Amino acid sequence: MKKLKKLFGITVVISLALCVASCGNKTAPRQLADSPAPEELADSVVGIASEELWTEEAVESQVRKMYDRLNSMGKDGTVKISQLEDEFCSSYYLGLRNAISKALENATGDGQLFGDEEAFRFFAGMGTPLEIETMKVDLLTGNMAQAQVRFKGADEEIGFMRLELDMEDNQWRVKNFDQPEVFGPGGYLKMMEDFANEHGISF
Repeated sequence: MKKLKKLFGITVVISLALCVASCGNKTAPRQLADSPAPEELADSVVGIASEELWTEEAVESQVRKMYDRLNSMGKDGTVKISQLEDEFCSSYYLGLRNAISKALENATGDGQLFGDEEAFRFFAGMGTPLEIETMKVDLLTGNMAQAQVRFKGADEEIGFMRLELDMEDNQWRVKNFDQPEVFGPGGYLKMMEDFANEHGISF
């Protein structure tokens, strides 16, 4: 994504330069004093991705936003897991979930989304409100990140979750919930993948 942004910025600058050259000695419209030069504009396009999105702070902000929404739902008495997933999870995660859900619906007639009852993947084994005590974010190779989050639950119990996130459409989205003592090696995503493979579900 970062390379694409940079390439786009370079293309814009080259196009503008060719346009100016083709105009010869024609008088160009007066540039407003506060308008950025093309080079500055190109740099700013790249800067948006690198400084505002590709940072530990951006990942942390998205994780906190997700758990703020979870706590808000818990306060109202109804936590809608599928709604949380639709808003905060990656396209790969959602595609896998939907493929399994469709296969189960065709087999049983039950239209419930796969995993709706297993809401524990969001809760880290605790009840709301979930307070984030500490969070450590690692930016990985490519458009991926990992957030290791330590929670305190409603009854003062302590929980831990490792979240894997992908950058999609200028937003960090959760790809995997990993809590080894609950999901086993590989996390919740691997549980879904194993289930799909075991039952011949294409995803």
